[in-house]
Amino acid sequence: MENQPRRFTYFMARPGPSPPRWIRPAQWALLGAWLLFLHWLVAGDGYLLLYQSFYNLHGVFTDERIWGDSILPNLGLVALPLVALEIWLQVLWQRCRVVVEGEPGSWRWKGRRGPAAPEVGARTPGGAWLRDEARWWYVAHGFTDGTGQSFLSAAGGRSAPWWHPARFASPLALLLLLLGAGAWALQRPVAENRRLRSEVSRALWEGREADAEALVLVHPEFRPWVRYMQSQRSCDTARCLHDQITTRLEGLGIGPVYSGDEATLVRLLVLNGWSSLALRLMGPGSPQSFEIHARLGRAGEARRVPQPRRGRAGRQAVLVLMLEGRLDEALALTQDGLSVDDSQRAVTVRAVLCYLSGRCVEAERLACLLMSPQALVQPRLEGEAPSTGLGALQRAARPVMIQSSYSVGLALLGHLDGAAAAWRDAQLRAAKVGLPGLLDVDRVLLRRVAPSGPWSDPVPPHRLPPPGS
Repeated sequence: MENQPRRFTYFMARPGPSPPRWIRPAQWALLGAWLLFLHWLVAGDGYLLLYQSFYNLHGVFTDERIWGDSILPNLGLVALPLVALEIWLQVLWQRCRVVVEGEPGSWRWKGRRGPAAPEVGARTPGGAWLRDEARWWYVAHGFTDGTGQSFLSAAGGRSAPWWHPARFASPLALLLLLLGAGAWALQRPVAENRRLRSEVSRALWEGREADAEALVLVHPEFRPWVRYMQSQRSCDTARCLHDQITTRLEGLGIGPVYSGDEATLVRLLVLNGWSSLALRLMGPGSPQSFEIHARLGRAGEARRVPQPRRGRAGRQAVLVLMLEGRLDEALALTQDGLSVDDSQRAVTVRAVLCYLSGRCVEAERLACLLMSPQALVQPRLEGEAPSTGLGALQRAARPVMIQSSYSVGLALLGHLDGAAAAWRDAQLRAAKVGLPGLLDVDRVLLRRVAPSGPWSDPVPPHRLPPPGS
């Protein structure tokens, strides 16, 4: 027994030696996990999540950008460590089948080739390089005998100086370096996409429109994102609102489009005087077109489309009944009662209905309310206008609505000259802020009260506002 040669096997090996039973199942499990991830990312919920997130940035360019900028890089980032694990498990499998027997100077290797008589040894992370008369051999840590002694300690030979190049040639370090370099290379498209998005967004929020447009020329895939951000800018001038509407129209074609964006665009078109374009955008038979026809005084066209549910469109239904001469039915829709806290538009509609139906006392009372529109419910914005959203537009609409209220109130009280002057002032204010459509309903009402006023003039066609307006 004392003359029996020393025997070294890998510490994970089973008697035999043979590899652990779990290595093969682990390799198949890793392959199965990668296939599941592949299906999830390419044809499952992962693809849908990535597509939605990319559509929010790239709109119609999503299909041509999602693969190169997201799917393939993410697939590679997952596949890279999985492949490394597969290779590592295969290396462990092979090591567990290796046996080293003998004594220093006469080692015998089974399962792989190795140095028989190491002359020089250079330790390195993960193992050591051993050199015999022929070449350098790499032997990993973990080969031990029955007493737990490491083969690298018992191999023999002198130790190389600490500055020897072999000490820095570590396969484990090389593997980590390759993994890091591969991850960096695969992450580049994702990082570049994120960098460009940040650069475009920063240019827009800092007001550098020219820089943003220059980036869009080079990277057209960010055009939908630029147009969406431009459409969120707060406006209180005709030129700004016109530009925002054209931006929203372009965004409707190239994306992204969020819930409510299309309805907001239709509302802005109507208020900006593009009712015909709004009707064309909605298509024939849309319930929203009922409201537009009613605002323009087209009772016949309104009746040809489905009437929306009572609520927001209830006032337009009252207008249609009034235009058809069905005043009692129109009044029946406004029987809930009005008070000082009711909206200005509701008070205006009921005041005109009372005037036309001969309810002079109530018409005069409501006309007096219209002469104090500040006490009625109106769109309000206190403090500084926000940089995004429709808040500034609501505040810009308030002076227009006040002048319009004065005009209707004066007309109901018989002061037509004052009503005409207030109406012209309201038109000028509306044109300045780009909201001529805000006067559509009051125009229809005043034509019923006094057909010969300036409100009976044809509505001028929509034109591009001059710069600075």
